[in-house]
Amino acid sequence: MVVEHICGFKKEIYCRECGTELIQNSHGQLLCPKCGRRPAILCPNCGRLW
Repeated sequence: MVVEHICGFKKEIYCRECGTELIQNSHGQLLCPKCGRRPAILCPNCGRLW
């Protein structure tokens, strides 16, 4: 699944721990559906937290 940042940048992002593709919750935060990890990733386009 391609996740989209609020600035419009889109990318497929995978969990560092288990390799599962990350999803976005209703608030736009990244979440791993398999292990429950919530990574803090900076957007490469605008530099703000995802």
